[in-house]
Amino acid sequence: MKRIDFTVEWHNSVTSSNSICAQRCEEGAAEGLVIAAMFQEMGRGQRGNSWESEAGRNLTFSILLRPGHLRVDEQFYLSKVAAASVCDWVSAYVSGGDVTIKWPNDIYIGDSKVAGILIENSFSSAMLSTSVVGIGINLNQQTFPDDIPNPTSLGLATGMEFDLHSSLAEFLECFARRYELLSDEQSRFQLDEYYLKKLYRRDLYHGYCDKNGNFKAKIAGVKPTGELVLQLPTGELRVYAFKEVMFLI
Repeated sequence: MKRIDFTVEWHNSVTSSNSICAQRCEEGAAEGLVIAAMFQEMGRGQRGNSWESEAGRNLTFSILLRPGHLRVDEQFYLSKVAAASVCDWVSAYVSGGDVTIKWPNDIYIGDSKVAGILIENSFSSAMLSTSVVGIGINLNQQTFPDDIPNPTSLGLATGMEFDLHSSLAEFLECFARRYELLSDEQSRFQLDEYYLKKLYRRDLYHGYCDKNGNFKAKIAGVKPTGELVLQLPTGELRVYAFKEVMFLI
C-alpha cells in the first residue's frame, strides 16, 4: 500500500473539524487531507459527547481516509491505527508504560484522559468507502472545566510547552507508519497485538457498570468488530458493544 501523503489545512476556528473534513470529502478531496483547528466551536467526542478544548492550546484535527481495501466488518482496524498512533507519539514524551488505550480508543496517561478519537465511516458495499478520523489531544491546557472527568494534558504530564504545528507533523508521521500496517495480514496481526498490550486495565480486575449495575471484571479481549470481552471472577464472559458498559474510575 502506498504511503499516505498528507495535506494540512489550518483554520483559526471551525464548528467541527470532522464536519469540515466530511464536507471536503463529498467535494472529492484526496485521501490524506487534514483539517486542523486552533479552536472548535462544536467539537464532538464519542457517545455524542462534546469535546471541550481551550483555544490555541491543544491539537484538534481530522484526517480524511479512503480505505477501500478494508471490509466494513474490518473498520475497527481504523480505530486501532488511530489509537496506536496517538500512543506512539505521546510515548515519545511520557514513559511508555504510563500511556494506554481505554477501550475503545481514548488515550490515557495513568488514570487521566489525554486524548479522544471519533471515527465516522461511510460505505455503499461490503468495502469501506471513506473515513473521517477526528482526534483531540490535550497539549498545553493547564486547567479544565469541573464537569470533565479525569482530564490531563501532555504539558501537565511533562512540564513542557508544545508547538501545535510541529506536534501535528510528528503525529502524522506516526499515523502514516501505523496506517501502512493495514496492507497485509502479518502487519495487521502486529497491530492487534499492540492494541491488546496497550489496553487500559489489561489483565487486572476492576470495577465496571452496565445496565444491571456495578461489577468486577478483567479484560479478556476485544473482538475483531470492536466489542469488549470482560471476564468475571467466576469465569463468566460478557461481551459489550460501545455504550453498553462503563469503566468505574
